[in-house]
Amino acid sequence: MQFSRLLGGGFMLTGLLMLPQKLPAQSEKVMIQELQRDMAQLQNQLRQYKESQDQKNAELEALLKQSLDSNAKLGTTLGTLQQSLTAAVADQQGKLTQPMNAMGIKIDQMAQAFGTLQTSMDEMIRRMARNDEKLTEILSNVKTLNAPPAAPPPTSGPDGAASTAGASAEVAFQAAERDFRSGQNQLAMDEFANFIAHFPTSESAPKAQYYMGVIFDRGEQYEDSVKAYDAVLERYPENPSKKDALYGKAVALMKLGRKVEARTEFNAFLAKYSTDDKAAQVKQYLKELSGPARPLGNGKKRTK
Repeated sequence: MQFSRLLGGGFMLTGLLMLPQKLPAQSEKVMIQELQRDMAQLQNQLRQYKESQDQKNAELEALLKQSLDSNAKLGTTLGTLQQSLTAAVADQQGKLTQPMNAMGIKIDQMAQAFGTLQTSMDEMIRRMARNDEKLTEILSNVKTLNAPPAAPPPTSGPDGAASTAGASAEVAFQAAERDFRSGQNQLAMDEFANFIAHFPTSESAPKAQYYMGVIFDRGEQYEDSVKAYDAVLERYPENPSKKDALYGKAVALMKLGRKVEARTEFNAFLAKYSTDDKAAQVKQYLKELSGPARPLGNGKKRTK
């Protein structure tokens, strides 16, 4: 504010100096003195203002320098911290990489070991299957070898020999029937054939022959099943298996498409066993056979 006044006074002094010299000399002298005084004050204030500005500029420069120094120190600190952090991360990565690589190698080794174990187990299963087949074959051979030879008729030998032969026949038939019911078709077929060969006059021989026909039926070997049923009907005319053999033969002929022969056998079954449980089914088959021939099997399949 005072600086503004002094500056205004200076302008006024300049204006007065430019006015014409009309004022009295005394007044002019006084005015000049006042102006000189004001100018001196103005110069003094200008000097003080300059000193104040210089001081403030110096303080500002000091603060700026201090800030720059602080920034430089902060940059140095951040650089050091970054270097330390980078080194620490690299060190940790180095420490983790080796265990992870080792773990990966162990996992690969375990996978290979499991693969080898699986291969070994598969091979073991195949060997066990082969051994089971061989064991079944050996068992069949042992049963065949252990089967006693055909015994003479009971009337031509002592009572003790007839009793022993009957007991052996019963044991052999029960073993074959057990395999038949468990679905071991080939084994049962061999056992029934051996039974008939060794005990042709046994009471169980007709049933053994009938079971052979059933096994052929299971394998869709209908021509062979017809022959097996015929053997029951021809060799053993009076036996409990005759009814089942007659029915089985008629069904096998129907499956072969031999309609005339099948109808003949079914009619023979109804003539003899009209009250049997299978009579209703036989009548149904006879109705079906009144249509065109339609083979249901080729009759050529053989048991493996």
